Amino acid sequence: MAEERAGSGTSQDEREVAEREQPGPPKWLRPVRDRVLALPGGRTVWRLLIGLVGGVIVVIGLLLIPLPGPGWALVFVGVAVWATEFQWANRLLQFGRRVLRQWTDWAKRQSLVVRLLLGLVGLLVLAGVAWLGWQTLH
Repeated sequence: MAEERAGSGTSQDEREVAEREQPGPPKWLRPVRDRVLALPGGRTVWRLLIGLVGGVIVVIGLLLIPLPGPGWALVFVGVAVWATEFQWANRLLQFGRRVLRQWTDWAKRQSLVVRLLLGLVGLLVLAGVAWLGWQTLH
């Protein structure tokens, strides 16, 4: 049996760790998920539903990125929806969180002048995007 596990490329321990790291749906959604999974083919239906809902949220977020507003936040929400069911999305979400944490940690270590310049650049980018959006509407 140990030889079978060694040959599969993924040990039982690694699978258990991956399952623990995989976030599930929120508590309020778990009864619905359990009912769907109890149906014949329910696992496939559930995964398709999660893929579709997450995909719609990601696409809306991507469309909103050039506009002032929650574009990137919606992209992260869509990936978080996917991460409840897909391991690749969970890895992508963890990567995004890690990069964001590294960026904020770096920014916190900078002097007040550098942080103010970063804020100013952010405001200028936002103003430029808003101006471009305004120009395309008129």
